[in-house]
Amino acid sequence: MNQLRTLSTIVETGSFRRAADVLALTQPAVSYHIRRLEAVLHGPVFVRTRGRLELSDAGEELLFYARKILTVNDEAMARLTAPRNGLRLTIGVSEQLEDVLQDLLAGLTRALPRITLSARIGPSEHIAARTAEQGTDVAVVIGRPRGGRSRSLGLLRLAWYAHDAARLAAGPSLPMVLPAEPCNTRTHIVGTLDGRGVPWHVAYEGPDLAGLRAATRAGLGVIGLLANGGEKWNLTPVPDGMLPLHPGAVPVSFVHAPGTPPDVVEAAFSVARTALRQFPLVEEPEPVL
Repeated sequence: MNQLRTLSTIVETGSFRRAADVLALTQPAVSYHIRRLEAVLHGPVFVRTRGRLELSDAGEELLFYARKILTVNDEAMARLTAPRNGLRLTIGVSEQLEDVLQDLLAGLTRALPRITLSARIGPSEHIAARTAEQGTDVAVVIGRPRGGRSRSLGLLRLAWYAHDAARLAAGPSLPMVLPAEPCNTRTHIVGTLDGRGVPWHVAYEGPDLAGLRAATRAGLGVIGLLANGGEKWNLTPVPDGMLPLHPGAVPVSFVHAPGTPPDVVEAAFSVARTALRQFPLVEEPEPVL
């Protein structure tokens, strides 16, 4: 089961390194899991095509069954380990929205008495994928609603942060600190810069918020993050007018897994809307992605 989960996570995150971070494993352990699967297949799970990591034909077939097996396994474990007289609920939250988690836990405890809660924090794309596969029951993520199990929670304002922004802005090309792909915030930031014709280049990119913050504090470049996070993250906001454009706003969505009871979905959605009031919310929709 662990080897199948490793395979699924590599595909979700796009690399062995990011999968190791998500699973709290070393990269050699991740590679060992894939070698074990290759021994079963008598062939490669992944192949490199034009420098990119892609599944082999056998790997594609294995992934199809792996996702089915993991879904059934997770459902069984959740049901068999749930309290006999209560509800077990796993909440997913984007790492930029980590502060929402406290209010989500408190609000759901009030709304759903005798509930047992657990939480996952990570990149929005990973949390959304886990929710679709029932690894989490409900989630709050950055990104537009997608499909019938997702709905909008509004638009959250972004701000620029940088150490010595005047020096960075004076160059011929703006150095940027960007989350690794896939990332909805990165897509928005890059689209904003390109849309205004601002010359820029990648000075640092990484999968986790801690590394992005460290690179920004080290003066490597400018980062676009939620507008009220500077003090918490020990980042310096860029004064208005120092850069040639404002980063705008990103959509935030509520997502629920297939099979989540409707009353739980509605309670969690209401609690999520209340929890997001601590962020600068754009009430009226605007084209941001």
